[in-house]
Amino acid sequence: MSDYNRRIELLQRQLTAAEADFGLLAGTDHMQYLTGWKEGGHERFVGLFVPAHGEPGFVVPAMNARQAQTTPAAVKDVSGWQDETGWHVSAKDWIRRAGIGANFKALVDDELLSVHLLGLQSLYPAASFAPIGDTMAALREIKTEAELAEMQAAADLIDQIVEESLEILTEGMTELELQSWLLDAFSRFDTAPSFTPLCCFGANGAMPHHHTGTAKLKAGDIVIIDSGCKSAGYASDITRTVAFKHVGDDEANRVYDVVYRAHIAGRNHAKPGVSGESVDAAARAVIENAGYGEFFVHRTGHGIGLSTHEPPYIVKGNTAPLKPGMCFSVEPGIYLPGRFGVRIENIVTCTEDGCRSLDAEPSPTLRVVHG
Repeated sequence: MSDYNRRIELLQRQLTAAEADFGLLAGTDHMQYLTGWKEGGHERFVGLFVPAHGEPGFVVPAMNARQAQTTPAAVKDVSGWQDETGWHVSAKDWIRRAGIGANFKALVDDELLSVHLLGLQSLYPAASFAPIGDTMAALREIKTEAELAEMQAAADLIDQIVEESLEILTEGMTELELQSWLLDAFSRFDTAPSFTPLCCFGANGAMPHHHTGTAKLKAGDIVIIDSGCKSAGYASDITRTVAFKHVGDDEANRVYDVVYRAHIAGRNHAKPGVSGESVDAAARAVIENAGYGEFFVHRTGHGIGLSTHEPPYIVKGNTAPLKPGMCFSVEPGIYLPGRFGVRIENIVTCTEDGCRSLDAEPSPTLRVVHG
């Protein structure tokens, strides 16, 4: 039995426990996790139907039927629907063949397009639908040794790529030119981005999710690079903050020191049994005690695996205990509007007695690079 078939069996046990008749996965990382394949489909319906008992089935556009027939999970039941007829008949046929009545309970992919969920609801007005996200998170959040090996490979790659990117910084280059260099580097290293790189120069770094643009690099700028790549589908994600040529803002060294200490405090607190909320609190306390609490405007971290953002989330309100094998970011930041920002991010994995960083260690002091 393959890992994929075991994962499907585990999902079926969860569906049974939830008294659900079937789960419906869209062309998302959930489908990738269960079958080794996914297809977004754009506006077209792509679905993996997993019954609580019995064999799963794909309902996909006819153009994708061959791909669905050859996944590592070896799903035998594949229905390819034609554009001119639509997906509804194929979906109804699978539900009928599975022996599921019209008043079923289904757990549905959180990322299924609303138009497709509304279509199912109109076909089965007596049925009930609930999100499958928590159920899938319970299966996916603890990584196996094989998964951790791929995540380590992705971390090693992004460490190297980002380090090389610091060497090509040139006065007058734009954020978009740096982003383009990173995207080219992914191709050279035979990998793919796990998300579009964020490149922030100067005051743009004060926006945590600044849209990389045409700002030109100047001596004295604080530079933030947030980037990640993939290995066998598993994602990496790091953020590094440096100064270009010299530190142009007298407060930047102090802010960097506070963020670095917050980063280390979060990592030192993370271990089995503690909550994501308490890791967030440990990192946040350092920043608040230094007087910058109002400028730390996001959670301390997010889980990562096949998806760049997935449970567990390192945020107030997440009281669930961490477990060995969970992987997540620790990325506190301080953002001073109109001036600069500092963020330091490593991916860590929870071990039996603490946590281990998958990424190389960030500099403990604000690094000055000359390109």
